[in-house]
Amino acid sequence: MIVSHLALIGASGTNKVMAGELVRLSKRAFEAAQLDEPIKEGLGALLYPFDPTLAALAFTWHRTSSRVLWDLYRSDAVRLEPLYEELLADVTGDTRPWLADLPDDGATFSITPGATQEFAAGGRQLVGVLKNALIEGAAHQGKRLTVDPEHPHLNFSLRVHDGFVTASLDLGGQGMHLRGYRTEGGGTAPLRETLAATLVMLARHDARNEALIDPMAGSGTLAIEAACMAQARPVWVPPRTAAAATMPLFAEELPAAPGPLFGDTQPVIFANEIDRQTFERSRLNVTRAGVAEFVEQKCGDFRHIDSERLKAQVRARGLSSDHGVILCNPPYGERLDPPALGGLYRDLGVWCRRFPGWRAAFIVANPDFEPAFGGVPRIKKPLSNGSLRAYFLMYDL
Repeated sequence: MIVSHLALIGASGTNKVMAGELVRLSKRAFEAAQLDEPIKEGLGALLYPFDPTLAALAFTWHRTSSRVLWDLYRSDAVRLEPLYEELLADVTGDTRPWLADLPDDGATFSITPGATQEFAAGGRQLVGVLKNALIEGAAHQGKRLTVDPEHPHLNFSLRVHDGFVTASLDLGGQGMHLRGYRTEGGGTAPLRETLAATLVMLARHDARNEALIDPMAGSGTLAIEAACMAQARPVWVPPRTAAAATMPLFAEELPAAPGPLFGDTQPVIFANEIDRQTFERSRLNVTRAGVAEFVEQKCGDFRHIDSERLKAQVRARGLSSDHGVILCNPPYGERLDPPALGGLYRDLGVWCRRFPGWRAAFIVANPDFEPAFGGVPRIKKPLSNGSLRAYFLMYDL
């Protein structure tokens, strides 16, 4: 059947975070407008009634979602043949702009399977069914679609949940984490941008009143996302842009050069990294992201950072030093042996407690962190980091 949902897809456990960010963005963009309560599809997907204006807001500014989709078709078919017949009928009868506005000389497309494990035939077969239905259904309307995985005009996505197969148009056109500011060689297992944005939301950073410090900043992703979220800057760094931005349906919803929604906010961010080569990459990333004026960067061991001097810098930037946020992604054990790692965690706990009244938040995938850091976290939330089962921990200092 034909459906029309705006779907925000994120990591498991991020529904509340994604919804909270969209509310924040929509309040600034739409003034008094109220969002409908989303339908939750599992722990990492939210479905809203589709609206072009809300969709444009999401694929331009929403930083915690991994994908922003326009759900087009849904079927409860459990075999490939009836699924194809249903999809073909849906595409053939679809009069919506994504298909009606295709150029006369045709368009190219690609399909990316999402979570399809529930369907017995497997993801590859599902992709083949959708591909054939799109080509044949478009042909019935006098439109020509051809497959081009490298340079598609349209990007489709497939997912299966609770017995339903959903086919969607991916409005970002690629993973929303591919912002465009990260340089190659971002270090060992760099933090994905969408996860970094989620961590900033979970830490409840209020950039109007609080500084944020990342004492082990790596390639700078947490600091960049904190600065960008403070101002609600567009996800994409030019020349990169969302695929849907050029579609006629959405072009009139967007300014020619989208800017920050909260441009009046002046975040105060400090980022420290011990490795010189990684530090130089982080400086380039911060500059490319356009937030160099808000992120003060230093290269060195966090244990040598004078907390009182840092607090004085916070006050000099117009914020109180009585409260703030320490947020970082400490190493889990890839490059350090267990004794060294335990000592690092203990030293981090000692250093953080030089900031009484602040909050300290981390994503960790090492069970030794909590006893070494000390204290009891106020929040402990499961949150995967790639293939690693991790936890978000937040402490009151």
